[in-house]
Amino acid sequence: MSSYVLFIFEGKVTEQNIANNLCKYILNEDDKVILRASYGFNLYQLHKEISKDEYFDTYGIIVEQLKVRENLRPEEIKVLDIDDPSKISDIYLFFDYDCHCSNADDVKLAQMLETFNDPQDFGLLCVSYPMVEAIRHQKNTDYQEELYPRSQLNSYKNWVKKERELDKKYHNWGLYDSQIWVEIIKQHLARANFLVNDTLTLPESVLKQDLIFSKQQDKHFEQNNVAVISSFPLMLHDYYGKSLMGHFD
Repeated sequence: MSSYVLFIFEGKVTEQNIANNLCKYILNEDDKVILRASYGFNLYQLHKEISKDEYFDTYGIIVEQLKVRENLRPEEIKVLDIDDPSKISDIYLFFDYDCHCSNADDVKLAQMLETFNDPQDFGLLCVSYPMVEAIRHQKNTDYQEELYPRSQLNSYKNWVKKERELDKKYHNWGLYDSQIWVEIIKQHLARANFLVNDTLTLPESVLKQDLIFSKQQDKHFEQNNVAVISSFPLMLHDYYGKSLMGHFD
């Protein structure tokens, strides 16, 4: 019997579209059903929500949001139609760092990373630094650390769209294929490994989200920068482990 893997996104469109492509090329095992839904608010609002009840249920929180929303996506209707929530084997939450938001708080983010640290418990929080558009932030296949000023995050989306040094093949996630996914995955895993272990190579083991955040704080935040890292490759590395790249053979 198939089990469910639940993806919870901050946004209603972009992350869903990326995940649709991801499921086409990678997350397509017959024994797993990938379900996808949008929370619709940033992670700091989610922190406020879970703070109301220490016995909160992650699936229950997303169901309550979907029930009051109109024009649900077909994927979100499937989330509501789950007949037995115990069949959910893994939960991954995809949110942006978004330190420029009015309710942003690094202390709260640290608490969220501590709470959502296991996909088979409350879920695993996977953070995109600085936001989901980080997946577009790539010049070529050479591993490169990329930093962006925290004080300019309001213009990040537009900058990524117009920056001429970035390779446009990474911009349209609807056109990603297996080869592009390989390039994106390797690039962002190498960046995360450089942040954590000071080596611009693929990591030998899964990099923990709380460690990535603490290294961002130690190395970059005081200099008004953030290391650009997409959450999707990190999620895939957690899910598949060392066998990740074997899915492209």
